[in-house]
This record gives sequence, C-alpha cells and structure tokens, in this order.
Amino acid sequence: MDVTLTGNSPSTVTAGIMLLTRARQLGFPLTVSIVGDAKTVTAIRGPAVIYAPVLASCGVGREHGSGATVVVPGPPGESLLVTVAPHGVGGWFVVDRTGHGAHPATRAYTRMSVDPRVPARKLAKDLRRTLESLGMAPEAAVLDVLFGAPVPPLLRLALALRAGRAMSGGRGESVTRFLVGGMETTRDPIDPTMTPTALAEAIQRGDLQWILDRITPAIRDRVDEWVSTALTLAAEDDGRDLVLLHALADIAGHLAQLPVHSILPPLGAAEDSVAFALRDALRADGDGDANGQMLQVFRFLGGRFVDAEPHAVLVSDALPPEGGDPIALWQWFCGEVRIGRKRADALWEDLVDPAQ
Repeated sequence: MDVTLTGNSPSTVTAGIMLLTRARQLGFPLTVSIVGDAKTVTAIRGPAVIYAPVLASCGVGREHGSGATVVVPGPPGESLLVTVAPHGVGGWFVVDRTGHGAHPATRAYTRMSVDPRVPARKLAKDLRRTLESLGMAPEAAVLDVLFGAPVPPLLRLALALRAGRAMSGGRGESVTRFLVGGMETTRDPIDPTMTPTALAEAIQRGDLQWILDRITPAIRDRVDEWVSTALTLAAEDDGRDLVLLHALADIAGHLAQLPVHSILPPLGAAEDSVAFALRDALRADGDGDANGQMLQVFRFLGGRFVDAEPHAVLVSDALPPEGGDPIALWQWFCGEVRIGRKRADALWEDLVDPAQ
C-alpha cells in the first residue's frame, strides 16, 4: 500500500516516520512518499534540550538524551535553549554555556566574582558556598535556571536544585532546613515588577524584615551581613548589581511563606528529566539539526521524496517564522511535530479500517 504526503516538512516527516514505524512493528506493507525536496527543509539547530516523547520516538537527540529527553548539540559558544514544558510548545529560556551567564542576575554574580573590591568577591564566594552546602554545582548555568526559568519561583528553585545536584553528584542540606516558625500572618511576596532600586529602598526601610525573621539564627547574621554589604557596594556602582539581590529576594520571599520542614513543589516528568539532562546538554558540542535527524530516520525506514502526486494528503502547510529567532523556530518546529503525530494517527485508522 502506498501513501503520499505533502505539506510543511516537520509535520509531514513526523507523520511519515510514525506511519512507517507502526507498519514495521505490525508487519503491514506500507510505502510512504513525501512531495517535495529534502534539500529545502528548514534546519533546526542546537544546542537545545527538551522533553518531547514524539521527537525522541522519531530518533532526534538520542546521542546525548535518554528516555523522552531530547538533547540536540550545537557550537560550544552558543547558548543552550531550554524548556521544561512538555513537547516544547512554550516556556523556552536561555542558559549560557561559557560561564558568564545569560540572565542579568547571573551576570551580576560573575562580575562580583572578578570584582577588584574584596567585599564584592566575598559576596560571590558566599553565594558559591551556599550552593555547595545545598549539594549544587556552583555554576553560572545553574543560576540561569534559578533566575531565568519561566515557572513560579519555588519551582525554579526545585529545578535549580535538581540540575545543580545532578552536575555535582551531591545531595546537601534541605533548603527549608534554614527556616524557623513564628510568622503569624501570610505576607505578599516581593512584586517581581519592582525595580532593583525600589527593592533596595524597601530593604532599608525594613519592609522586608519579615523574610529575615523566618531565617534560622544559625545563618541569619551572615545573611543580614551579606545584604548589607550588597547594598553598600551598590551605592558605589550606581546599583549595577542590585539585580542579583532582587532575584534572590524574590525567591526568598516565596520560600519564607513555607511552613517549617515543608518541601518544595515536586517536579513533573518533563521538568525533572530536563533538569537532570542539563549537565550533558551543556557539553553537547557539534553540528546538531533536529529536522535533519528526522529526515535521516525517515529515509532509513524506507521513506522517499517525489516531485509530484495529484492525490497527496496534506499534513500541514504552516511556514516557519520569519526573523530567524531560534526560540520561535523551535516552538514552531515542536508544534508541527505534534501536528504530524496527530495526522499520522488519523491516517493510520483510514489505512487499517477504511470507510466503506
């Protein structure tokens, strides 16, 4: 039996792979052709990491990924594209692979690490020690996850803990171990739209004293000293690195709402697998092309391209986004892959149980 598909390449190739795979598994005689030219297929470049069962089943990213986690390599100087949303249809953010950081707060930390002022370098050193005490690798990439993942703050913290511990191989202390009870009323977390300068003014007025009141006496003095030093240094450099204090205070404000000995939000399958795979994704160097890998699998399964076919079945005719934005391109690609899977399911039913 022959089937000819036409339309946009990612969805069409996905449908072709899934039809051929199912036919092979069941011993069903099937030949799949695609109208078009493989040379015109849009390249979907790495580095990227994503939880995408359909892409994984199509053979994408298997060299570095595992299970349904897809890792596409890329040039070592390029930032890693990451999403913890299943299937990659949204939630993308960037993790730097050069050690400098992609998020402004991470870059503030790396500046502090090499600052000529001794107190500034001590602030960075204290932050590294804090990460290590929690069992996390003190890497800029971990801070990019902590500050940049587009999920709620406590879930970002859980993601960073999972990623940082996977890199270091450690466990460390529970992050809620440093909380004490006694707060009688629930407070509003810090407004994420508040400017770093406004936050500094709020700290100096004592508006955020309730956060310090939740910290165990074992480390409270050190935290108080860290914040005081950060404010002093910010006054010397026009508030340049206040963005780091703002990012940490945002997370601390949500953490301070938790009861004593509580736990962070549990990670879902996509979040856990991507956080764990971050270690390998950061060093996945090479010339990766997710669309090119799918074409190879399609041809390996016996698929072919033809010039024309009057009765070809349309899968999708969506064009790739203009402008070359890599995140927009990946979102489009992942959306088209899901369309291809659904179209393959419908076509398979027509093949094995045609309408009478």
